Amino acid sequence: MRIVLILLLIFPGMLRAHDKREDDLRNQLSHAQTDSARVRIICELSDIYFITDPSKARKHALLAEKLATKINYLAGKAKALNLIGFSYMVAGEYDRAMQNYYQALALGEQSGQKSVVAKTYLNLGVIYWKLNDPTRAVQHFENSFKYASEIGDSLAISKVYNSLGNIYEDKGLYEKALKMFKKAAKLQEKLTNKRSWAISLHNIGNVHYYLKHPEKGLPYLFQSLRINDEIHNEMIKITTLASIAKIYEATGKSDEALKYATQSYDRAVKAESGRRIVSAATLLHKLYAARKDYEQAYKYVLVLEEQNEILKTERQKAIAAEVTIKYEADKKELENKTLKAQKEKQDIALEHQRMKLIFGVGFSLVMLVFVLILYSKRQNLKISNQMLQKANSRMQLQNQEINRQKEEISSQTERLKIQNEQLERDNNFKNKIFSIISHDLRSPFVSMSAFINLMQANASVSAEMKPIFGLFSRDIDIIINMINNLLAWSKTQLSGEKLNMKLTDLYFLTEENRDLIAAGAKEKNIRIINEVPDDTIILTDKERLNIIIRNLLANAIKFTPSGGEVRLYVEEQLHSIALVVKDNGLGIPDKYLSKLFAEQRFTTLGTLKEKGTGLGLMLCKELIEGMQGKITVESQEGKGSSFFVILPKLTSDIMPGPKEKHEPYLIAG
Repeated sequence: MRIVLILLLIFPGMLRAHDKREDDLRNQLSHAQTDSARVRIICELSDIYFITDPSKARKHALLAEKLATKINYLAGKAKALNLIGFSYMVAGEYDRAMQNYYQALALGEQSGQKSVVAKTYLNLGVIYWKLNDPTRAVQHFENSFKYASEIGDSLAISKVYNSLGNIYEDKGLYEKALKMFKKAAKLQEKLTNKRSWAISLHNIGNVHYYLKHPEKGLPYLFQSLRINDEIHNEMIKITTLASIAKIYEATGKSDEALKYATQSYDRAVKAESGRRIVSAATLLHKLYAARKDYEQAYKYVLVLEEQNEILKTERQKAIAAEVTIKYEADKKELENKTLKAQKEKQDIALEHQRMKLIFGVGFSLVMLVFVLILYSKRQNLKISNQMLQKANSRMQLQNQEINRQKEEISSQTERLKIQNEQLERDNNFKNKIFSIISHDLRSPFVSMSAFINLMQANASVSAEMKPIFGLFSRDIDIIINMINNLLAWSKTQLSGEKLNMKLTDLYFLTEENRDLIAAGAKEKNIRIINEVPDDTIILTDKERLNIIIRNLLANAIKFTPSGGEVRLYVEEQLHSIALVVKDNGLGIPDKYLSKLFAEQRFTTLGTLKEKGTGLGLMLCKELIEGMQGKITVESQEGKGSSFFVILPKLTSDIMPGPKEKHEPYLIAG
């Protein structure tokens, strides 16, 4: 209560200070003598709007970029592009943010502005961190630290400390993360940079959530909240309120947790930040479910589904843009081929004319010689006539061949046109099929599954109805799994899916899938033990490997009796690495082993009569072989089975990826 009273007393003064800074900048803008000065002032206005009105901030950044482009002011344009990129990043549109950051980096290096280069490297590192690519993130943070050290930019150095702290926090190295955050906060407090200092204080408070005494983080979070109220930084206040709610929840103060979680959600909705809405709604759903207020809990389930659908739609737009670019490229390639064919046709015509000219000259020479020797060598006239006839015959044959080649080129051009039209129709049909399966068919079942889970958790549902809901839940899970497998299998069969090979943390990937399958394992009292080393990095298509691991874990749980266990571990060989999924379940009879990876569907009932789709192992085989790997099985009836997912070994020593436990706020330049 004392904190609220203090904020009420000082808030009017803080608001006037902010407005005064804005008024000063607008007054400077009206009296600016040059366009370059106008660019710098508009960028400063954009920067201060980020903490109160992100939409207004982006508009000013776009205006500055347009003016800088017009006058060819490279340093100003780079700064404006950084601000535009930051506006997309806080909105969760990482692809657009990255495009603007890379443009800013190129301009910063071209203009020799090391401060711009340092800031841009930092921003790119943040993007790669958010995209779960810690290796590239650390590389960009190191580049930022290098340039910032060369020019003695203490603020940029403090932001690098903060960013590295987030990397450590993701890896579960909380004490190391805390040291980095405190180093950053110490520098920022000396620099009196309240905006960055508030973020570091937030990170210090948030990391205490994972330490022995989470309540020690509250003073830092409330101090961050006070500073952000002072500078009107609305975006970080959303995350700070959520962190306060999480610590109150962890310390058993559910009423306080609900109060701050609700404030976080309301501010996220006002800021129109999709990812923060999802984060706040997830926390509120958890809190209301713990209170057994299932009506409110279901309300936030609907919010999550709506926001996830919006984010998915944005991704589909990005994919549509990529498809459009590819179509334009294919169209351009076809035009180039047509131009090449026309050039070849022109070359043939020119060669024909050249041959005619040469023949004409030769013929004239022959006739001249013929006239000169007509009287003396009459016999030579006969021979010359024969030679002329042969030459004429060859010329006719050449003309016929040229005409035939022209007709063939024309025919090939027409066939290419027909084939391209057919390919476009087939591609449109394939996209419609995928849309029906992934959205129109899958979404209702996902909603049904969420509703049934809520009904099972509802204490007011009768004991007779809960087994029926359990049966419905399992059947719906089977249908959803079949749709997911069918969609993945269809993509491989239609040859429309390209490999997306990236460096991937295998431990983090297996942990994700273990969490997804945990409910089914808990229902059968089965332990899932993950023994994959946390520094195992592989080069793979993450989405394909996700499907393979999820199917193998689901099968292991299906055929393992209650009280059993499933182990995940790694076996390394000379040139390959094998992820092993081992259970102590029913095992597979010898007569069925040959049918597991066959092209025909094959399925049997699990230990609790669970049904399957018959697509899982067949899909796993096709996906792994598409990545130049293979899958094998060892099984003994009555003792369990071991499935081996074998991939080429990666020998580079690369930092493992982050273990996603939360979404702390990270400094961007």
